[in-house]
Amino acid sequence: MTLIPAAGSGCSGPPTPPSRVDAERPANSEVEWDGFDPWAYVQHNYSVLREDDREILCRIRDFFGGASVSGAHCVDVGSGANLYPALSLLPFARSMELCEWSTANVGWLRTQIESYDACWDAYWQVCAEHPAYATLADPRHRLARVGRVSQLSVFDLPRHAWGAGTMFFVACSISGDRTESEHAIGRFLGALRPSSPFAAAFMLGSHGYRVGQHWFPAVALQRAEVLTSIAAGAYDVDLHEVRPTPSLRDGYLGMLLVTGRSRG
Repeated sequence: MTLIPAAGSGCSGPPTPPSRVDAERPANSEVEWDGFDPWAYVQHNYSVLREDDREILCRIRDFFGGASVSGAHCVDVGSGANLYPALSLLPFARSMELCEWSTANVGWLRTQIESYDACWDAYWQVCAEHPAYATLADPRHRLARVGRVSQLSVFDLPRHAWGAGTMFFVACSISGDRTESEHAIGRFLGALRPSSPFAAAFMLGSHGYRVGQHWFPAVALQRAEVLTSIAAGAYDVDLHEVRPTPSLRDGYLGMLLVTGRSRG
């Protein structure tokens, strides 16, 4: 799993964040997101499929596979340097928008949309264990056809624009400001049409993370805090906590996967 939690750092731009609450924790607009190194991030987190990745991917695969959605306008918010949330939406997408703020990550995503690297084949193979995915013979071609990368902040997502969505490790890792974290969750859910299925993931208890030569902030979220924020804009919510062994770094407690449907 993305145990350095910046998979969502990309959709973390400064255009219209909420007001600061804790001035001692760096706000999103104070972070140099263009210093994010997507190649180092992928090498550290995704070059080999870990069992914790497999577990979460199986759960989101089964969730979307049973969600009775097809031909949807889909979104992956804060894609960063992680393709498997987008892959989990692929069979159900008429179009797919990958929203990202970091210029470095936007460039990486655009190369991957054209033809993604071989390391992602293992992730698709996990998806293809489900019948809804197995019928898609050429996921590379499908992603190139339906995918589009947009340099867009989570704080500026339009309302009710998409019919299914993912947001992985964004709200926990776009700043050190808890108010911004809560705001990001609300903007994600508000960007989905009523009753749209979604999957979101969060690092729990994270104190920040390093990618390449750069250190990035995080909010040390707890399970109850995430549930409160999600429940304000969703129903049929299901939570599943993952405690990876071994972990890839110090300074976090675990990961939380949340699935449900948006209230709209």
